[in-house]
Amino acid sequence: MSAPQDRRPEGDGWRCDPLARLPPSRLAGEIGPPLASFDEEKAAELCAGIARTLLGDFAPALLLLPGTERRRAQALLAHAFALFDFARQGGLEGEKLAQINRWEFTLEAALAGEPVGQPIVLRMARENERRHWPADALEDLAACARHRATRHRPATVIDADVEALSLGRSLAAALLEKSLNAEVDALASALIRLGALQRLGEELASKRCPLPVSEVPEDADGRCDSAQLLAAARRECSRIRSRLLRAPRGLASLPHGYRRAAVFSLLAALRLLTEIEDPEIDLLKAPPRLALSSRIGFLLRARWVGR
Repeated sequence: MSAPQDRRPEGDGWRCDPLARLPPSRLAGEIGPPLASFDEEKAAELCAGIARTLLGDFAPALLLLPGTERRRAQALLAHAFALFDFARQGGLEGEKLAQINRWEFTLEAALAGEPVGQPIVLRMARENERRHWPADALEDLAACARHRATRHRPATVIDADVEALSLGRSLAAALLEKSLNAEVDALASALIRLGALQRLGEELASKRCPLPVSEVPEDADGRCDSAQLLAAARRECSRIRSRLLRAPRGLASLPHGYRRAAVFSLLAALRLLTEIEDPEIDLLKAPPRLALSSRIGFLLRARWVGR
């Protein structure tokens, strides 16, 4: 794991209770009191629930993976969610970095074989026993979370693109154990950016804006103009679409199940982009969601195309 930016916490409490000192957060609401538990089934259920919440309309893609790979992806997504939940909390930058470091220390101990009763970390350790996580990819993922902890918003479109690409590349490399090609990384980053657009209203309600400052400046009170936000969101749709349309060239190199999941995600993303760009859609109050019929149709097409 990467070199810590603060000292390892004193004592052994952090090993079994890495969330004990956290203020209330979305993750804390998901996982309840941070009690040590070695219940494998409950840990798997927790990671599956976090993954479904995090992926939203893209969650059906996991159904196209073999069971072992699905559980691996759920563990990684829950781990990433934890890291970024720490990074997005309010408070001092040093406190957020300390929480990320503490989580990394906990994971490092678990991967080394020490018993750790945090459910997400427990699942990450179990998956590591089956097939080692690539250390570089996990380090890169934590580095992305640290970067987010120190930056409220990206300054420019280029900065936002670099951040999403770095996160997408680290997630893809962790799952696939290597970085395959630029198209796969670009697809992952495009899905991350699209997810941010879908949560735009929710983020603004929490006084966070995922769009670059150069696109949507804040006023003296830290607020963003709604008309500017919607115009910037539609420009972002155009940038996302350009990445998505280049993705098919790189999907052939994906393992079978992941290829199907990528096809589903690509089809779903293109549909969602079209709906976001509809001027009658109120992106801030009622972001578009995939209808059940669309999800089923895309699953069937992904099974056929991704053979």
